[in-house]
Amino acid sequence: MPVTVLVRSSSEGATEPPSLTFDGPRIVLGRGAGSDVRLPDPSVSLRHATIRATGTEYAIVDEGSTNGTWVGGIRLLPQTPRVVKTGDLIRVGRVWLEVAIGHKAATPDLGLATRDLAFALVRNAMEAVGDDTVVKVRIAEGPDLGVELGLLDDGRTYLIGRAERCDLPLADEDASREHAAITRRGTQVFLRDLASRNGVLLGEMPVEPNRDTLWRPPTMARIGRSVLALDEPVCIALAALEAAKDEPLPEEDAPPAPAPSRGMPSVPPSVGPRSTAPSAAPASAAPPASAGAPSAHLADAPAAPVVAAPEPPAPKRSRRARGWTTTDFAVAGVAIAVIAVSLAGLVWVLK
Repeated sequence: MPVTVLVRSSSEGATEPPSLTFDGPRIVLGRGAGSDVRLPDPSVSLRHATIRATGTEYAIVDEGSTNGTWVGGIRLLPQTPRVVKTGDLIRVGRVWLEVAIGHKAATPDLGLATRDLAFALVRNAMEAVGDDTVVKVRIAEGPDLGVELGLLDDGRTYLIGRAERCDLPLADEDASREHAAITRRGTQVFLRDLASRNGVLLGEMPVEPNRDTLWRPPTMARIGRSVLALDEPVCIALAALEAAKDEPLPEEDAPPAPAPSRGMPSVPPSVGPRSTAPSAAPASAAPPASAGAPSAHLADAPAAPVVAAPEPPAPKRSRRARGWTTTDFAVAGVAIAVIAVSLAGLVWVLK
């Protein structure tokens, strides 16, 4: 049965939150490039949690993450599965997710879709603070050193050559009038040799004429005497986030839970998460207020273990020193003297 993971933290104001739908036995959530759902936030561990198929159900397992995995306001113990249902809100680090089971067909080309999702999350964060996110082709060597071409339009073909009508005109006698074409499709950039006289090199390999070839940095392209670099600010930022260390997230800084998706039952303000922990659990085991209120049916879901504070150590018993001390000898002497006097008195009485 397919399961959909919706990223709720970045969907404020969006018509529909970004999502991926899987139909496999395991889904890895994390910051690393090998994750099935890549969440580029330093509060998310490289391999944070896993959603696993268990018969007709799905369960989530924390993989020993730095900041823990929360379901319905309850923090899971590492490697302890908890069953999740449609509408359940999950927090990994500061990122909120939502699951929906059996609602969609699996996402086609999941590898590319996963990368696109990570890029979109980073791009949105960069644009929110005013950072440049435009993919650019930059001339790194040649007569037009430093000239840039922004690939603003998705799916548009940009021409490179000596002709003035080209999007990136080159003052390079070794370049053909229309030498090459560049097209950006989503997060991928393709380079095409337009049957030029001197050809196009991508790294050390010639580009096949009239066929799109995937171009990824830091590989450079050569057209005539000009060397072209591909600058992807979002790609650079994503790589930096994946290489960063985990950022500890204090519970008081955790973001509140988002409102349930459309069609999901909402929760009255008075309803909060329920724990099945023993009544003697310490106050520190209660879920923080910042965890937010879960959906109504979460209260009836199987409860996960709560991370409880360690019990205080039992007081140590003092151990009597081995051997006789001075005090012991004094007490014994007094006792012997008392016994001797008592015996002497008894003998005198019996005479």
